[in-house]
Amino acid sequence: MMRSTLVLRRVASAIAPKQSLLRATSLAAPLSAHHSALTSATITNPRSFATAANNLGSILQREINEEDEAAAEFDGQMPPDLAELHSDISAKWTILEGISGIGSGGETGSGATVRLFRKSPGSNGAKIGVVFHCQDTEEDIPFDEEEFLSGQEDDSEEEPSQAVRFGVTVSKAGKTVVLQCRCGGDGAISVESANVRDGESEGVLTALAGGENLNAALYQGPEFTELAEDLQESFQEYVVKECGIDEDVAAFISMYADYREQVEYVTWMKTAIDILD
Repeated sequence: MMRSTLVLRRVASAIAPKQSLLRATSLAAPLSAHHSALTSATITNPRSFATAANNLGSILQREINEEDEAAAEFDGQMPPDLAELHSDISAKWTILEGISGIGSGGETGSGATVRLFRKSPGSNGAKIGVVFHCQDTEEDIPFDEEEFLSGQEDDSEEEPSQAVRFGVTVSKAGKTVVLQCRCGGDGAISVESANVRDGESEGVLTALAGGENLNAALYQGPEFTELAEDLQESFQEYVVKECGIDEDVAAFISMYADYREQVEYVTWMKTAIDILD
């Protein structure tokens, strides 16, 4: 109401002497007090709180029911194609959901973060790991030169595929190279950065999952796009051939990120309704 009082003052001063300004202000004060009383009564009315809580709870429950109905198609399990891929990947990689001490899903915590450790070392004895978060995604919209030159946008309603970012760690002798990568909706893998960290793969993966990024007080490596093109290509080839991030692993990262995001979304709603309703 302070803003309303100021407006009244400005209007009064423009069309009347100072006495009118005082009169306008005195009129505004009771109106302000009346409005404040109404607002206070509305806010403190227990019935309004109960109604808001009930409305929110009913909508959350509706969304939970819809998601549970969709999941019932697979008896609450992973879709068959993802389950088969999970089994294949597990033959070569140890798959861990979450980070110790985070969340309430057991020893490894919330399943929003997923880590993979390759069971066999690299050719030089290095330990290899992967980490990704189910929400570290973005729409994967390829550049269309013809569309760009024509100035016309594609109006198709087809939902764009999702790209997933993930980190690859290669550890040896207490040092780790971190390769930040991106898996496009078409399964294509690209390397976006390369830097070096102290520590072995397990510790570095945990740090990455915990949010270590460009704010860390360490040299982050050169701008990757400024490296020689053949060097960029060699890093990408290394990720695929030496680290074993092939088409199957890329597909697993993409599909499992989508699956875990759905699971975490339902868990989020159920937790919210327990607290708010």
